[in-house]
Amino acid sequence: MIKEIKIFTAFLILITSLSCNSQENKAVEQISAKNVQQFTDQFIVGGQPSENDLVILSKSGIKTVINLRDHGEFNDFNEKEKVEALGMNYISIPIAGASGINIMNLKLFSKAIAHQDQAFVHCASGNRVGAMFALDAHFNHNKNLEAAVAIGKSSGLTRLDATVRKVIINKNRITDK
Repeated sequence: MIKEIKIFTAFLILITSLSCNSQENKAVEQISAKNVQQFTDQFIVGGQPSENDLVILSKSGIKTVINLRDHGEFNDFNEKEKVEALGMNYISIPIAGASGINIMNLKLFSKAIAHQDQAFVHCASGNRVGAMFALDAHFNHNKNLEAAVAIGKSSGLTRLDATVRKVIINKNRITDK
């Protein structure tokens, strides 16, 4: 009898986890923003969301939207107002392209992602998002250069790969002296 209960419990856990994953994936599949993906259980990452994307994110349980686009880079609608009207928190960390991939912005980014429930992190395409997750992996989670870049790529890093490597190598040279 106990064996049957254990098997039944394991089956229920499996079914529950599969249904949760399919719900998360459905929300990601419904979003029209570029390069959207479920990076971790905690973070969905990608490019600029539309107003409808924000509604979908809100309904799917996202609590915070973290925007890495620079001021004035996007003016189609007031993202902060829309996010807050939907009951989510809004955090803006203006990162102006490659020059914004730096330790100062990493500190702001790391503070923003710490202790987040469910969050959507975006820039225009997801590239800056991946760059910041790569720096976070290296400097805050002790990942080596290649592991940090791999984490960055899995969260959207593309064209800023060389910039991320430069920031990590240069910062390590300073701290190694």
